[in-house]
Amino acid sequence: MRRRLTMILAGIAGLVGSVVSAQGIVCQIPEDGSWVRYEGTYSQIEIRPETAAGKVEIDPWKEHVTIKSVGKESAEYHGEQTDCRWIEIKVERGRVRDGKIDTGLTGLEIYKVLIPEVAVINDNVDAEGVPVSFLPMIKGYRKVGKESPKVLTEQALQLYPLGILVGYYRELEKIAEAVDPEVGVGAIKADQWKGEITIERPNSRTVQESTVWKSTEIPFGVARWTSKLIRSVKDDLAPRDTFKPVTEVTTEMLAQETGTDARSELNEP
Repeated sequence: MRRRLTMILAGIAGLVGSVVSAQGIVCQIPEDGSWVRYEGTYSQIEIRPETAAGKVEIDPWKEHVTIKSVGKESAEYHGEQTDCRWIEIKVERGRVRDGKIDTGLTGLEIYKVLIPEVAVINDNVDAEGVPVSFLPMIKGYRKVGKESPKVLTEQALQLYPLGILVGYYRELEKIAEAVDPEVGVGAIKADQWKGEITIERPNSRTVQESTVWKSTEIPFGVARWTSKLIRSVKDDLAPRDTFKPVTEVTTEMLAQETGTDARSELNEP
């Protein structure tokens, strides 16, 4: 099952390419040392119309996501020395065994990246109306499972969909303002936003929609998110109305704990 899910998400990553980012979950820069931990579920349904049930529901996995600010550094960005921040994002996904998440060989990922503080904004467009399509990265590292950390060669941090199932949306619609997002950190207020993106090829279509609760009261600016990804397929030359869904992946993540004593878990290579 773990290998099956990894293959599905890897295929989706190949379809989406470089238009996705971590901007959706890093919307503001808190004081250094701040951290937030999210908890939730990650589930998958395989749609099989040839079977009596019509679909196979796979027991949800547990997922934890921890985001930390673990240091400051000045670096060159767009030709100028700029204040930057080391941000570490840890993703744990798997079955719960003996009270802990069994991440197996690939269910643990840690990203440590140096990002310019000026590039982090709480919007999906910048001051000139240009869509914020990625989170710029000066340098960074990634560790999967028990492997040694590897240097990231990309110029932007990309977590979707292998790390976090929240993609990039050219447009986000605010559907509620100053609501209670029902998270585990106590009573806070958040604005609720919704977005949808469709990626289509001759033989496949991926539709991904997310709802994100943004709050300045939470480190990095996000209190909660839910996402659903539906992948459909058809023959290359068949009409578009013959697309049939084959896989549905959903996540729901809630902020459960915050703190101010963050420490890095990733040793740079």
